[in-house]
Amino acid sequence: MADITEPQVVKFTNEVVRPLAESFRALKTRVDAALVTWDGTISTETPDDASVLADEREAEGVSRLTGADLNSFVAKLTGFKNIMEQAGVEDCINKPCVRALEIR
Repeated sequence: MADITEPQVVKFTNEVVRPLAESFRALKTRVDAALVTWDGTISTETPDDASVLADEREAEGVSRLTGADLNSFVAKLTGFKNIMEQAGVEDCINKPCVRALEIR
């Protein structure tokens, strides 16, 4: 089997594929941590209804969130986690990674 030497492919791999893989790996770690916190304490304090989050950030141009908004978002996080835990996904994402796991 021949090596892939096309400069555009090499550049795309190094500038797009590898950084995206590292971002997905870091995001998966952040999502896991967020869901542990949500399931541990936050979910019991967040009704899945029209109750408004009182963070008083409207003056900053930040949208008002409801309990339903938060529950919906967490449901999407759970869906992301489930996709990332399907067979072969972790290996596919980890293989292109070249840097140590970095979480921001």
